[in-house]
Amino acid sequence: MTSSYDVAIIGGGPAGAVAGALLAEAGHDVALFEAMDFPRFHVGESLVPAVNATLDRVGVLEAMESRGYTRKHGVQFHTPKGATRPFYFSEASNADLHHTWQVLRSDFDGMLLDAARQAGVAVSMRTRVVEVVESDGAVRGVRIKRDGGEADVAARVVLDASGYASSLARRLGQRRTIAGLENGSLFAHYKDVRRDTGIDAGSTLIFRLSDGAWLWLIPLPETVSVGLVAPAKSLASYGTTQAEILGAAIAQSEPLSERLANATRTTDVLFARDFTYRAECDGGVGWALLGDALGFIDPIYSTGLFLSLLSAELGASAVGAALSNGSDRPDLAGFSEKYQGAFGQFLALVRAFYTPDFHFGQLAKDPANRRGLVDLLTGDVGTQWAVKVANTIRASIAGATEMGS
Repeated sequence: MTSSYDVAIIGGGPAGAVAGALLAEAGHDVALFEAMDFPRFHVGESLVPAVNATLDRVGVLEAMESRGYTRKHGVQFHTPKGATRPFYFSEASNADLHHTWQVLRSDFDGMLLDAARQAGVAVSMRTRVVEVVESDGAVRGVRIKRDGGEADVAARVVLDASGYASSLARRLGQRRTIAGLENGSLFAHYKDVRRDTGIDAGSTLIFRLSDGAWLWLIPLPETVSVGLVAPAKSLASYGTTQAEILGAAIAQSEPLSERLANATRTTDVLFARDFTYRAECDGGVGWALLGDALGFIDPIYSTGLFLSLLSAELGASAVGAALSNGSDRPDLAGFSEKYQGAFGQFLALVRAFYTPDFHFGQLAKDPANRRGLVDLLTGDVGTQWAVKVANTIRASIAGATEMGS
């Protein structure tokens, strides 16, 4: 292996793979180190339409159809009082953002990593980064461990896309958990689930429970993903085992229980932390955080992959510009300004969802507000309607919660 690169990337998930592909296509020498082997199971199967442009930039958009992923045209929320009017992406300001997909992450993540390889990224699997190498106040590379041996790899820039476990985010990024959103999730896949038809066949369905917790249903090609999100400290109130907890929560939702009446679970019930957090510092001299290392927000609006890929594009652009200008010590602090703005808008929506006295139905009666909500649900955060409705939501719940943005 070459011992010196322009860019070293920690983590082969979507953020790392996309950043690597974009930088390699721009002519930079890029190495990527992934601790695990692929394929791997991963939650976070629902996309928003704004990611389609990123998928096109790395050359995988056409493959989204050929791989048989489920087309997603909208989102529908079910409250304890009944179903609400669906939000269809076709109502958005941008007519190009009318659909996206529900994906199997084991396949989707591998496809993006293959795109990085094809772009010229040197990908090393089963290779753990055990230390970030620093010198004279700058990050200068990484120390890797593979097959029992260690080696140093020099790089002008290190991009940490290693997710929640990122040691760089904890040490230099000053990660902060956002109070009131310390949730956990339990999830599994099921077969023989009753599905909707027509344009609703691929919609994400959200079922709110009376205690403020909620369940998702995401239609996949052969199975359906079902999950529970609730305050981590209250999960045990549903049952003893993970299967019992998820089953008890499902039983509290009549419309979801009806859909699962003849279903069979095909996977174990798995647990994930869904704490909402963000890094106070996004980068520095020779380093930057991407994807879940930079931040994570509650999955109610399926914004995880959108924010991850947005950070990857912004990071790749900032790094590419710095390296092209000949900088040997590029300072990447502040590269994620656009990401931070989007994070703040989604955080307002998340806060509103968990605010008992806030009612999206009332807000959406105004056509301009509804248009803004749909724009946000597509990931098109910069439209005048999206900005307006996010500001309206902030004002409505100000004083009830600390916004964290």
